[in-house]
Amino acid sequence: MNIEGFYQPPGRAAREAARLFLENGQFVTLDTPESQTRFTLSEIDVSDALGTIPLFLTFPDGSRFVPADDAAFRHWLLKHRKPGWVYRMESHKRGVVLTLLATCLLIVFYVYGLLPWASNAIALRIPTTIEQNLGRHTMTLLRASDFQDSALPPDRQKALQVLFSQVTPPSLRNDRTPVSLKLMNIPDVANAFMLSDGTLVLSDNLVALSPGDDALAAVMLHEIGHHVYRHPMRMLVRSSLVSLTLLWMTGDVSGIGDTLLQTASLANELQFSRGMERDADDWAIAEMKREGRSLEQMAQMYSLLVAKSQKEEISDSSLPDWLSTHPAMQSRVEHIRDAARQ
Repeated sequence: MNIEGFYQPPGRAAREAARLFLENGQFVTLDTPESQTRFTLSEIDVSDALGTIPLFLTFPDGSRFVPADDAAFRHWLLKHRKPGWVYRMESHKRGVVLTLLATCLLIVFYVYGLLPWASNAIALRIPTTIEQNLGRHTMTLLRASDFQDSALPPDRQKALQVLFSQVTPPSLRNDRTPVSLKLMNIPDVANAFMLSDGTLVLSDNLVALSPGDDALAAVMLHEIGHHVYRHPMRMLVRSSLVSLTLLWMTGDVSGIGDTLLQTASLANELQFSRGMERDADDWAIAEMKREGRSLEQMAQMYSLLVAKSQKEEISDSSLPDWLSTHPAMQSRVEHIRDAARQ
């Protein structure tokens, strides 16, 4: 049986007319203008049968042949070679449905199972130098934007540093990445967030909004809670893993370094999950109780921030990271007050 087609020599884009002789056994003969070569079927790589996409043959030297009569070649091939699993799956609707279902389950497992576990395991093992470098890099970006040094009076800044030292548990003072407080002036924003190197950024406007030291202590402890659980690094690792996965799936691996650097640069914009926010709240509540501080001021601080945002008609995305994320603020305030009653 003869099949006309097009031959593409190895390393060349040009195609030329050629002919393939299909024998009854396991042999084929490629007839090109330059030569005539006989191959066993096992030496030839035939592309998977995907719908109506024409098959093509790849020979040991890298050259290719595309049959002009794709249907005739497929018919011959099915008689002499067992079809691949892709063809078998496409030939059975049940197999297609099962494959789609398995793919969906795999994606769900990756997003909700493997990704959180991997990001947590990696984040806890990242060297301290990397955490510190990422923190310094993020701080450089913050200073390049609207973030400025605190405009609070020196005595007030000193008092806040003393308060921060008092609320920080002794065990964290010798942590591999010790926590520190950085007061900054962020125009028109009452904000607080933790960098990957343990730097807690606290805005002047949030200090001005606070009803008392216990309210500020609650904010500090909430952010320290994020550091205890390494939430910033976990979110960075998770975002990086997602980026690397997409790069791997698309085959574009040339910009991995820039992608990871960009991910690290946006650390302060990453919002924590519902579970992370609740973990930080619970850790702060436990520390507030241990230090004998007022949980009512903690609840009042949360309520004041929500009221301020509503009064100024600020969208939820403009709220502080630790405030704007789920669970809903009302339920978090109720959770704090329940803990105070207990």
